Amino acid sequence: MMGKQKESVFGYLTKSWSEERKLTALVIALTFETLIGYPLVSVIGSNVAIRLINDLVISAVLLLGLFAFTRHKITRMVLGGIVLIVISVRCARFVFGAHWLLGWDILLALVALIAFVSFTMRYVYEEGRITSQRIQAAVAAYLLIIIVFALGYTLIAFLIPEAFRLPDKPPNIGDPRFGYIFHYFSISTITTLGYGDIVPVHPFSRTLATVEALVGQLYTAILLARLVSLSVIDSRRTDEQKMVKR
Repeated sequence: MMGKQKESVFGYLTKSWSEERKLTALVIALTFETLIGYPLVSVIGSNVAIRLINDLVISAVLLLGLFAFTRHKITRMVLGGIVLIVISVRCARFVFGAHWLLGWDILLALVALIAFVSFTMRYVYEEGRITSQRIQAAVAAYLLIIIVFALGYTLIAFLIPEAFRLPDKPPNIGDPRFGYIFHYFSISTITTLGYGDIVPVHPFSRTLATVEALVGQLYTAILLARLVSLSVIDSRRTDEQKMVKR
């Protein structure tokens, strides 16, 4: 009896956390990483504590995304393995400073984050009522897309060092501050600001920047259209239920 009670309590807490709090925590972690984490690393890149906090936040984003958006066991196990490898590689880079692991770090993180984006988008656009969780998922998807493209730019710069024309004296590619440059560039591109201080000059980097600019415009337009249509459908259902009760 006691075992069943403990199991039911554990099941309730797990469900409540995964459905509500994990999504909120994911949005908070993504917002922190975007507005605070990357700028801190850019300003105080050599500080071990700041780098450690930034890596912990990124690891939290990966873990929260894993448990918030994966429902099936096999999917969760596969992505969980990738996330654990990413975290292990980041720890190895942090402890040993292994520069050659950067490419694998970026590539595996890209695979995990693209999967999270697809799961999030499916949740946002599926039929049903417009809830605060759906809005939070839409915000999380947008911030995840920014990070995905930032990692894509970093991977291109890692493989093709002259793919971008950067400001004078940029940090080395292994420096954490180097990642902030492309995070900033990703935000500028998806919002079509385009300050011109970072310029893609290689066909691959130009193509990726073009794709991100298109995604930034289409995401907002399609999202608003979908939310409006869902709101209209939900309103009609409510009216029909009221008419039936009468």
